[in-house]
Amino acid sequence: MELTQDGPSRDESPSSVHSMPTLIGQLLRYAATGLPLDDAGQDDPARASERERQLQWALHGGLGPLLHGALGPAGVAQWPAAARLALLSADLTARVRHGNLVDTALEIAEACERLGVEVVLLKGISVSEQWYPQEHWRPMADIDVLIPSTDYVAVEAALMERGHERLAFEPGQGQQHGIPLQHRSRQSLIELHTELFGEDSPLFAGTLFGSPMALSWTVASRYHGRPVRRLASELQLAYIASSWFNDLTVCKIHPSFIASMFDAVYLLKASAHRLDWSRLVDRLDNELAAASLHAMLTYLPRFGVERPAAEVMAQLSSRQKLIGPVQLALIHAALDRHLIAARPWNHLLPLPVPGRYSALHQIRKRLTRQPHPT
Repeated sequence: MELTQDGPSRDESPSSVHSMPTLIGQLLRYAATGLPLDDAGQDDPARASERERQLQWALHGGLGPLLHGALGPAGVAQWPAAARLALLSADLTARVRHGNLVDTALEIAEACERLGVEVVLLKGISVSEQWYPQEHWRPMADIDVLIPSTDYVAVEAALMERGHERLAFEPGQGQQHGIPLQHRSRQSLIELHTELFGEDSPLFAGTLFGSPMALSWTVASRYHGRPVRRLASELQLAYIASSWFNDLTVCKIHPSFIASMFDAVYLLKASAHRLDWSRLVDRLDNELAAASLHAMLTYLPRFGVERPAAEVMAQLSSRQKLIGPVQLALIHAALDRHLIAARPWNHLLPLPVPGRYSALHQIRKRLTRQPHPT
């Protein structure tokens, strides 16, 4: 069985490797609907190699804990001994690592509270605690937070007093965050953002992701008891989609980029009926963001995510001219085959992503790009 846009369908040859359920596709369906994985650990020697390849893709993407939880004890028991050990190890390691990340995030929240700075949690550290059934299921390499640029020096100094050190890293011009801070004993990294995207990014254009909008379009919240702020769900969704395609544009296919899809699935599962779509569409003044959101929202329903109302999709589509039906089909096919089915991108043409095959977008990008000083 292979997951397609219209749902699961069987290959004409049941013995074909391509008729196997894709592991990532099943995990996305599990996240969206709670449906169990289909024969993911069935002992079938003819498919063992393909199953192992997909397992390694999931593990490299940090999805071992989610897979371990989705399978449950009975499902895990069906897998070979080496796979069971790898899944258990990934789950236990993630629990310990996430505990260290929580300690660091609480330290950031406490430091900002003392300084009177409102800190906005971004990306994994926010969505893991807000949307995921278990926090450690969401893989993350670092902790991202957004603070006003005027408070950057004070917040950085407060964290350095608590044992965080600057990495040997020089941010590029227009970078959205400063030098990452590392806590050696916890092995945690912090990126203090003053913008959601760098000034040289096409996603910086307009007001949607600018710091005034990002800092104002937030909601009061608590993180393990500490007061924090988070992006409003509407802005969060646009940020997830835009960051996802931005990463795919820069770095091509990599399993670590799968996590963004789970972020969107869990957000939509919890909040789809409470989202203010009109407000979001009205504020979508960045065409690449609109195209990225459109591409994601038309892709996720194949895994059981409820599609927004037709009028919402029509309004969203009208906000962008970067991708038409053919480009959208190419984007979805590439995601199916390479990100979901774990096949390497080995084509001469670059990966299809929003804006890549739009001549107008490429011209605009080159005209507005600011040269770096030599």
